[in-house]
Amino acid sequence: MTMEEKEPILQISHLSKTLGHRKILQDVSFETYSGEVFGFLGPNGAGKTTTIKIAVGLLMLDEGEIKIGGFDLRRQFEKAMALVGGIVENPEFYAYLSGYDNLKIYAKAHGGIPEERIAEVVRMVGLENRIKEKVSRYSLGMRQRLGVAQAILHRPRLLVLDEPTNGLDPSGTKSLRDLIRHLAHEEGISVLVSSHLMSEMEMMCDRVGIISDGILRSVQTIDKMVSAAAPDHTAYLLQVDDTDAAMAALESFKEIEKKLEGEGVVEVTLPAADEKELLLKINRKLIRTGVCLYTVTKKENRRLEDVFIEMTKGGDQIG
Repeated sequence: MTMEEKEPILQISHLSKTLGHRKILQDVSFETYSGEVFGFLGPNGAGKTTTIKIAVGLLMLDEGEIKIGGFDLRRQFEKAMALVGGIVENPEFYAYLSGYDNLKIYAKAHGGIPEERIAEVVRMVGLENRIKEKVSRYSLGMRQRLGVAQAILHRPRLLVLDEPTNGLDPSGTKSLRDLIRHLAHEEGISVLVSSHLMSEMEMMCDRVGIISDGILRSVQTIDKMVSAAAPDHTAYLLQVDDTDAAMAALESFKEIEKKLEGEGVVEVTLPAADEKELLLKINRKLIRTGVCLYTVTKKENRRLEDVFIEMTKGGDQIG
């Protein structure tokens, strides 16, 4: 099922926001869908958090329209907000209480949330063994997971997370990333994640919107975003037993670039359109000339970080 066939949960249309004399957001429009992780990516001060605060009701919008589950944020605020869970900035808890007691307080405030649901979300975020401990003893990663548990306790259709991996160690980051993907792909929640960490977004998200200077530059799947900017040449690293003999054997290939990359390694750059055929010919030529070819490794091409830099360069950050 394509995104267009799924149900849009968050619909932002022509959103603009001015603070003082600064235009923070300029005509921002995008949608998020059930069952996807949508990454909202931009440099610090690009307008990510402002957009998110408007979407979760913490800031008023100046121009445009926001709908959540079909409910208009201006006219049906309570119904729209009932469908939202989120962590904007750091999750807040009573540190002297246990994680479980914090969730019970939140459940009571929302009303109608049974104990079984608390146990369910605790299992979902992987805190079964520590949920009865005081929050003051929790690591940052555990607090983030408890924050997610609290945010999804009332079964929201939209989960909004603003820079959720900030300050986490690699293990905590991976755990949270896996949890976010599970909530979207297995629980059917629409997850909106903002970040300036390109590598994390590339591993976590299904689609990405890139924003800079308050302007939404592009919304695409990550694969399309990277492939659209992919170069028309591909580099490979050839590990051989004799680099001089390999370089000599490759002299007859005028359509490729070649250079020594290190001890026992030759780098070749091939036209992307003919790379498979040329690799086959190179392999045969090296074998015929007595060169031992141990490995052929594709050199890493441009990734989301490269696309992000291209799309956001040349502008001043505005807030």
